[in-house]
Amino acid sequence: MMAGPVVITGAGGFVCSAMARALADAGYAVVAIDRFFDAEARAALRGIEAIEADLLSGGGLPDGLGPGAVIHGAAITAAPADASMTPARHLAANTGLLTAMLDWAQQAGADRFLFLSSTGIFTGADGRGVARLTEDLPATGSSPYAAAKRAGEILVRAAHTAEFATLSLRLGNIFGPGERARPSRPGLSLPHRLRAEAAKGPVRSGDARAEREWIWLPDLARNMPALLATMPDLDAGVLHPGTPPVLADREMARLVTGRDVALPEGVEAPRPPMASTRRSPFDAVAWTPVADGLRQLGLLA
Repeated sequence: MMAGPVVITGAGGFVCSAMARALADAGYAVVAIDRFFDAEARAALRGIEAIEADLLSGGGLPDGLGPGAVIHGAAITAAPADASMTPARHLAANTGLLTAMLDWAQQAGADRFLFLSSTGIFTGADGRGVARLTEDLPATGSSPYAAAKRAGEILVRAAHTAEFATLSLRLGNIFGPGERARPSRPGLSLPHRLRAEAAKGPVRSGDARAEREWIWLPDLARNMPALLATMPDLDAGVLHPGTPPVLADREMARLVTGRDVALPEGVEAPRPPMASTRRSPFDAVAWTPVADGLRQLGLLA
């Protein structure tokens, strides 16, 4: 167990909130940080210290917190236009959040820093012809969000020292309890979108040719304590969380709607699902089957 608390940014969202809950339940002291926590987020974090702070300016972070580790998940995932930002401002906000937290973490005495990256850095042209995308394949995504995540992985690696272990965890498609729209993440995951669209009319989400990896959030969160504990022994760089189950969008639509749905076919080829080639605590995860997770969410038709 670390000497100081685990500080988690972006903890008002469903992914980082679940990580905070899992770490607290494992006996870690946890401090959850976000720009704003609504009533639902505070309920999910009951018993965990929650601090509202403007991370970009550094305002609101308490002195003397003495973190043992920082998990940085705060990000603007909405497209620049949806966030009323220029692409340049979107880039500045996301990379600024990261560099501000890296600086704060090192100065505050943390000895490990985990950056939550995304397989959204890949495009349909990346890894063409391979079964799965691994950490070793180059990514070419150039949207502001993808560029910020790619840059973030480089920045986090550059901050690594013998006393400050860093790692980027590149997350793919996640589904699980507690998901809801927020200003920084207005869209819901594909299962929710498919069900809502199919009930109202034409389906615009998904891709008739796509297969995606699906991470059940409780499985991911449950393994975060082991990942933090082993971080100093892992190679710095990028890690994919194991090899999650894969499901075609057509089958996902069938599961959540109970019928065959005509999915659109995108102009760009869908990227392959992800997998990991690196040693980590995720190697032994028995991922929850997608249908079982949908059943728990009440989304299985």
